[in-house]
Amino acid sequence: MKKQIRIILLISIIASFLTSCNKEQTTKDKLTMGLPSSGGKTLEMIVVADEELYKGELRDAIGKLFETAQEGLNQNEPLFDVIHLKTEGFIHSDMLQKHRNILIIDYKKGNPNKMYNEINRRVFPQAVYKLMVDNKDSLFSILTQFSPTIKKQFYKNEHDRIFNAFKRDENIQLTQQIQNTFDIKLTISSDFYLAKQSDINKNGKNDFFWIRKETKNESYGIMIYKMPFTSQDLLKKEKIIDIRNQIAKQNIPGPAKDSYMGTEERFDIYIDTVKINNIIAIETRGLWRLFGDFMGGPFVNYCFQNPTTKDFIMIDCFLYSPKKSKRDLLMQLESIAYSLNREVK
Repeated sequence: MKKQIRIILLISIIASFLTSCNKEQTTKDKLTMGLPSSGGKTLEMIVVADEELYKGELRDAIGKLFETAQEGLNQNEPLFDVIHLKTEGFIHSDMLQKHRNILIIDYKKGNPNKMYNEINRRVFPQAVYKLMVDNKDSLFSILTQFSPTIKKQFYKNEHDRIFNAFKRDENIQLTQQIQNTFDIKLTISSDFYLAKQSDINKNGKNDFFWIRKETKNESYGIMIYKMPFTSQDLLKKEKIIDIRNQIAKQNIPGPAKDSYMGTEERFDIYIDTVKINNIIAIETRGLWRLFGDFMGGPFVNYCFQNPTTKDFIMIDCFLYSPKKSKRDLLMQLESIAYSLNREVK
């Protein structure tokens, strides 16, 4: 009898292990479509073109379209780091063909003067754009016309990559707390924790979270706030900054006595309308500072009306990193905002 029990237990353990492995593989396949992971550094793009073609006007055009300064940072950092590769070198490198963001310029007589693209063909995430042109006028025209589409897809690749990484190491308890409180889904890694929440309001609920991640050299912060959606004026830049300043002053203290976080309004504040998983949001970028102290850094803010509850929601992401470049680190926070109500398919 004891031997039979041991056999049954062993079978149960093996079955449980196989089920766990299958679930893990299923989740991985859903995240990556069963493809290997792509390569490349954050916001790095490869431009494949013959050496003589790339010199001069094309190099200047690429710089103007893809290497302009990222808005809302306190130091000049380009939108993308552009790496030029000769055609032969790219064709003969399996590793380079698995890069995440690729732009190929095929310039020769008889080409159709069109742009083609392949999304997630060999690796995930990946976008390969190929311009097939036979004259320079068409080259610059098509490149200018489609550069917004290319940049948008390359940014999506970065969001997808970070989402996948965070989903595999998700702080499930925290994401559930966010969903219970704000009725939205955000995917956040286990490095982040809930540092502060508001007192229970008159409706018996919280309306503010401060989420943090601390490393030796950086501090990452996310404020989530909700209130009744009373007017479309809540989505205007001046009102967004006003609300941001109010909740930051109340909830984000600095290390010095009576210091608090607010918006640095002596520098430009940039605003745009973006679409995040079928939700239209107002994106605001700029700099924050500590009033009463000497700390500061970039922030990116997203405001929208919750389609389920009709509440006004603000997701404000801010970074302190005095010793490093800010662009790539801020992208981690931006990608959390872009995980809004995202489902694993």
